[in-house]
Amino acid sequence: MKKRLMALVICVMLLVMVIPSVANAAGNDPAPVRAVTILSTRYSNAQFAILERMVATANRQIEIAVKFAQFTPWNDVSWLLKLVDSIVAPVLAYANSIGAIVVCEYTTYYIDGQYVLIDPLRVIPL
Repeated sequence: MKKRLMALVICVMLLVMVIPSVANAAGNDPAPVRAVTILSTRYSNAQFAILERMVATANRQIEIAVKFAQFTPWNDVSWLLKLVDSIVAPVLAYANSIGAIVVCEYTTYYIDGQYVLIDPLRVIPL
């Protein structure tokens, strides 16, 4: 009798522990998954092509500005950093408006006796 009672108590305890984990497997969120995927719409191919052209143009402008700063005899690092920021800002604003990801990968350049980190852009397609 004791073995049966102990087996019954163990079975009941196992059920009490297992049922809550199975019962809430769907979660408590009343919104269906489709509502979440509608909000994360992807940008169009035309928008992505425009972004790629903008990134390529910005990288060319940054490269020209770095070469100019390297060949001048005066210290123009602060000017270069401001120029790079002004080149990068519209590209990042457009990428944020369409929901794309653009990252800045820092590259080290030797300009006017010091090492400077300049950040050319790179598009990460989703």
